[in-house]
Amino acid sequence: MQKLLSWFLPEEKKLNKNSHILIHNRKAGFTACFFLSFIFLCVSSHAQEWKFDQNTSTAYTLALNLQTTEALALLPQPKTAEEHYVVSLAQAIELLISEDGEKFTEYESLYQKRLDRKMKSSSAEELFLQAEIHLQWTFVYLKFGHEFDAALNLRLAYQITQDCKDKFPHYLAIKKTSGLLDIIIGAVPEKYDWVLGLLGMQGSIESGLQELENIRHSENPLAFESDVLYALAQGFVLQQTNAAVKEIVKIQQQFPDNRLLLFIGASLAIKNSQSEDALTMLKKLDGLTTGQPLYYANYLMGEVYLQKADYLNSISSYHWFIKNYKGQNYIKDANYKIGLCYLLNGNSNDAQSIFKQTKNIGKEATEADKYAARSLAERELPNIKLTKVRYYTDGGYYADARKILESITPAEIPTKRDQVEYYYRKARLAHKTNELPAAKLFYNQTIDMNGDENWYYAPNSCLQLGYILTDEKDTVKAKQYFAKAISYKKHEYKNSIDSKAKSALAQLMELK
Repeated sequence: MQKLLSWFLPEEKKLNKNSHILIHNRKAGFTACFFLSFIFLCVSSHAQEWKFDQNTSTAYTLALNLQTTEALALLPQPKTAEEHYVVSLAQAIELLISEDGEKFTEYESLYQKRLDRKMKSSSAEELFLQAEIHLQWTFVYLKFGHEFDAALNLRLAYQITQDCKDKFPHYLAIKKTSGLLDIIIGAVPEKYDWVLGLLGMQGSIESGLQELENIRHSENPLAFESDVLYALAQGFVLQQTNAAVKEIVKIQQQFPDNRLLLFIGASLAIKNSQSEDALTMLKKLDGLTTGQPLYYANYLMGEVYLQKADYLNSISSYHWFIKNYKGQNYIKDANYKIGLCYLLNGNSNDAQSIFKQTKNIGKEATEADKYAARSLAERELPNIKLTKVRYYTDGGYYADARKILESITPAEIPTKRDQVEYYYRKARLAHKTNELPAAKLFYNQTIDMNGDENWYYAPNSCLQLGYILTDEKDTVKAKQYFAKAISYKKHEYKNSIDSKAKSALAQLMELK
């Protein structure tokens, strides 16, 4: 939300283009997953006034299975609001998956025509359609780097949604849209309330979740989509990843071959340090060959193999992603991690050669790519043992991480950065294994040792301490740590850490 709001904040607009964001960026590219998942769920509607005929229903089901070409073929000349809805959905999904610049130009023209078409009435279904089209293209524009257009579409989606709610208060589909917008806008920190007021926008995470709860526990056909959306809000907004994974797994039991659910499930599992479960889902997804190719799933598979120290398979997965993906996001990071795999596997010569080549490859829009660029600019290679501990911990391979940590001698961590990272890794492992007193001790030690250095270890330690203290109901100290996390400047993960801390603060303010 902050990234969109920056277009309405003159004092911040040009100072730091990426200093405020709406969507929480995910480690190693989870931003892409979130955008795709959000589009899928925001536009699903089966309310009383909203019905598909058989052909449109089939196209809708295909689109939600990422078979967008097949879905569009069934509706070559959409006429009704329902048909336009499915076509727009399929096109948005295709753009978010592929990042195809040529398709973007083609579909943007169709998007404008769809908005300009003469509506037969200001019915609930037409208002719902308009709101959803603007919301879809909010995420499409964000994906392609058009933040101003994204901000305008978000505001229009909000305005049309409120109009529809005022005129049709019992129309369930628009309540679902409103719930989503409530969650997004409610995550904006309190200091931006005046901006939202100027824009005529307000939201509440609590009320948004409640609207979703009402639908997901009803007999309405929207219950399925609302279940998944609720899980996504838990995982990507509230950072309750364990609960999110459990929700997705329950839904997958009913729809085991849905490609989008497998993709969402794998992404959430990786975020929750359940990489073995993620690998199972990714392998199954790889065997379902119908529909749009999900090359980003190969990137995620490379991540899992890196975490479990299967370096040759990791290299192969990253190469496949680089060779086939048409977009530019995560290309630098994938190349960097190929070099990292060689380094961790004992081949430093090939690693250094790849690192040198990667400096001039890809963009630096995502935080994963920015981190790769920053690492490549360092004079010294990453500490091999600490790097292995990092990825073992991220993947949930805690016994392997602990074994390496216990083997590290003082001589193996000679620099200040290595020493700070050592205690940070101990903190992360203790936190992941629920050894909270030790985690709090090591996080605080990391903060003290880090000082004013622009490394991410201290700000993320503050963020994690904020989460622990929130769970312990120590709201005052939690707020202090979240605020301190935001205060650090110019570190590797500033955008995502700031965004998570601001969202956490906004949630705590609602509890007052």
